[in-house]
Amino acid sequence: MSQAWEKKTIAESFAESILCEERKPGEYEHCGKCRSCHQVETGNHPDCIFVTHEKSNLISVDEIREQLVSDVEIKPYQGSKKVYIVPDAEMMNEQAQNALLKTLEEPPEYAVIILLVANADLMLPTLLSRSIKLPLAPLPDQVIEEKLIKDYYIQKYRTSSIVKFARGNLGRAIEMSENDDFIEDKNTASDIMKKVVKTESYQWKDWIDELSKDKVRLPFFLGLFMDWYRDILMAKSGAGRERLMFADEESVITEEAGEYDYEGLKYCIEAIEDAQAKVRANVKLSLVLENLFNTLSLNYGD
Repeated sequence: MSQAWEKKTIAESFAESILCEERKPGEYEHCGKCRSCHQVETGNHPDCIFVTHEKSNLISVDEIREQLVSDVEIKPYQGSKKVYIVPDAEMMNEQAQNALLKTLEEPPEYAVIILLVANADLMLPTLLSRSIKLPLAPLPDQVIEEKLIKDYYIQKYRTSSIVKFARGNLGRAIEMSENDDFIEDKNTASDIMKKVVKTESYQWKDWIDELSKDKVRLPFFLGLFMDWYRDILMAKSGAGRERLMFADEESVITEEAGEYDYEGLKYCIEAIEDAQAKVRANVKLSLVLENLFNTLSLNYGD
């Protein structure tokens, strides 16, 4: 979920604002009560189309042509606008992006096309040049905490650790708040990070087997691994306990900060980012984890 979920939520909210039947001229907030708002929230609005794809790591040219390029020629069914949302838009192959290009160049007046992208480097420059780019900035901790308490009824004593690990990402905060095993998972992640750099590769099998069981949860653990190395980098830069996510592991974090040089930390962080990308690309999970652990281990003690 996390960032992809957050982008999808923002896109849906934007679609509600565009399609809201009660929104007055000059206003930007949707009412949340009219028929149109309810239809968007429940996924039943005829003029709010989510582009789907059959393969987990590919949006084909046929899917773009059928669900967007051809459909956009049909006028709105219910109101004056029609909204298309394309999650994971970077999964469009080159043919699909080129098929969408002409529509982006000359869209019908009523059409709004929203591309949700995790890695803009995978998009054609010609397509990006015809789009308005809206990068998401991290939310303040206070905003996330208030949202968790008010809308998700999370008790305040639980929000402090959740907010710290959310890193300004509301979607990630909600994901962690709904995970009853968050503390256990956090401890598992720190235990693996502490031991993987001090053990031989044959000793990683149980961790790899366990983490490879669930492709949905693996990105969450990779995020925790990134948090671990973020803490090492912070400690190496002189940050105190109050700046660490894994504050309860301060002594270990400080020790490991002395075992890495900055170049080694850079390689480790890039290796985790590469692992996250390969999971999205449907690479064999056990191989992804084995390569990651090997890189972390090789750079330890430089």
